[in-house]
Amino acid sequence: MPDLSSRNEAVLHLEGVIKRYGATTAVGPVDLEVGKGELLTLLGPSGCGKTTTLHIIAGLTQPTQGRLLLAGREITRLAPPYRDIGLVFQNYALFPHRSVAQNVGFGLRMRKVPRHEIAARVRRMLEIVGLAGVEERMPHQLSGGQRQRVALARALVIEPSILLLDEPLSNLDAVLRKRMRLELRDIQQRLGITTVFVTHDQDEAFEMSDRIVLMNAGRVEQVGSPEDLYDAPRTRFAAEFIGEANLLEGTVVGTRGDEEVLIQIGDLSVPALAVRPGLAQGQRAILMTRPERVELTSRTEDDGTAMTVMKRIFQGDRILFELTTVGGQKLQCSAASIDSYRSIVVGGKVAARLRECRAFPAA
Repeated sequence: MPDLSSRNEAVLHLEGVIKRYGATTAVGPVDLEVGKGELLTLLGPSGCGKTTTLHIIAGLTQPTQGRLLLAGREITRLAPPYRDIGLVFQNYALFPHRSVAQNVGFGLRMRKVPRHEIAARVRRMLEIVGLAGVEERMPHQLSGGQRQRVALARALVIEPSILLLDEPLSNLDAVLRKRMRLELRDIQQRLGITTVFVTHDQDEAFEMSDRIVLMNAGRVEQVGSPEDLYDAPRTRFAAEFIGEANLLEGTVVGTRGDEEVLIQIGDLSVPALAVRPGLAQGQRAILMTRPERVELTSRTEDDGTAMTVMKRIFQGDRILFELTTVGGQKLQCSAASIDSYRSIVVGGKVAARLRECRAFPAA
């Protein structure tokens, strides 16, 4: 895995990048750096600007404002063939009447690489992506996963400075999609190639990324490791978009330094860590805790807040409970599907403890 402790080796820089269509700002301003060997994921809902940002990096869309630097060279106005970038499209964009070898070698032929060198590099790349021996097959003779790997091999064989992946797994079924994202990540790490990946799928982002750029309405909402975004979302949008979360609005009734706060929510009084400094006593705040961090016991005399089970949803390896407090506060708990939790029924009285809570300003 690449050493990402320093951003001094950033390969790609986006500086004040904005894309407007008439009076509408589709993207920006965006300022980003992508480290050498890093897999950076652009994540967000449909229409958030992630694909437009990728197309700006690829040269398929020109920014209205700002500039891009790749390996220290400005590429803002360069056409795609001159950017030293490999791109895998959502639909793979393979040439249907050309063989696998011809598809993979296309970029090398455009660069006037000698024929014998093309053959050797194509064979090597097909071995890397696990497709040795299929050189003469046509795209229609391949499975979806094989076509995806041919597209990846075609992007990698030119040895680009950076690889761009535009939702390349979206056309695969769920089982193949899960397997292919692990294979993609393995190939990326083995080659050590700097990669920008676009997806709206959180599982893909979590499993594959060194860092995630969460986008919302054309802007960067938050940047961090998968753990950072899951454990410490900095805005309500981030908390609601990433994973499942209990979000309760209350009032800060106590503080301790810049990080520790006590929040009162109806009959709940909950300690939490502020995701950024500045929460003051009397201020409205959002308390966030993940459902799996709500601990339950059926013994209501234990330390914890008394609650009533309103719903119980069996999910196989997990059980999801919807709870309500005496004061009417609602939250969810996700617990392991073991006997002690299976015995809890709808209408039952339980005690709940909220663990690892985070807090951020309500506004």
